[in-house]
Order: sequence, then structure tokens, then C-alpha cells
Amino acid sequence: MPGLTSLHALRTARATDPTFPAAVDKSGTELLYRVADLKKWARNRPRAAIGTTDLN
Repeated sequence: MPGLTSLHALRTARATDPTFPAAVDKSGTELLYRVADLKKWARNRPRAAIGTTDLN
């Protein structure tokens, strides 16, 4: 997923973002998601404005 390159980032988003897509199934203890749902979520999530993370 562009912009969310790590499993940690996706897990964090799942836990903190109320708009994260719902799981569609489960395989053992793993939640399964539709790729199209994740792509739509990633495309529509808000982004911080450029320069807002500067600490100066």
C-alpha cells in the first residue's frame, strides 16, 4: 500500500482510525480485508498539510 509501507502502520491505523475498513473474514487469529476497501481508505484518508510536522 503506497504511503503505508509497514504492517505496523496498518495495525496502528486499524486501532486509531474510525474510518479504517472492517474486516470481512478471519483466518485463525488474522483479520482479512478486501484490498479494494484498503485502497479506497488509503486514497480518502486526510493528509497533514506540508510543513505541519516541522518542530521549529
